[in-house]
Amino acid sequence: MTPLIAGTLLALAALSFVLYPLLVTSGAPVDEATSEPIARDPARSEAIDALREIEFDRATGKLSDSDYDSLKSTYTQRAVDAMRAGDSVVCPRCGPRPEQVAMFCSRCGQRLAA
Repeated sequence: MTPLIAGTLLALAALSFVLYPLLVTSGAPVDEATSEPIARDPARSEAIDALREIEFDRATGKLSDSDYDSLKSTYTQRAVDAMRAGDSVVCPRCGPRPEQVAMFCSRCGQRLAA
């Protein structure tokens, strides 16, 4: 009887060890520098997911080349627009800047406006 109880406890411990990451984590990406969840733009995520989906559909033969080309151009433009909209750092002298977390412009040193 004791080996059965010990085996059951070991099996439950192993199962909880394996399932713990699946049950506890939120699945959101985490910024390694700050250990905080990274906020994702829903429009960007939807456009990128749609691009992945049409790539898969083309690879499996569900989309014709003409449909693929029109859908790809549409969703690529949506993804680019969403990514550009996320670039909200602007230098008063140089215009939009690629530094998303900087306080000062890397070109002229001017304070950046959020």
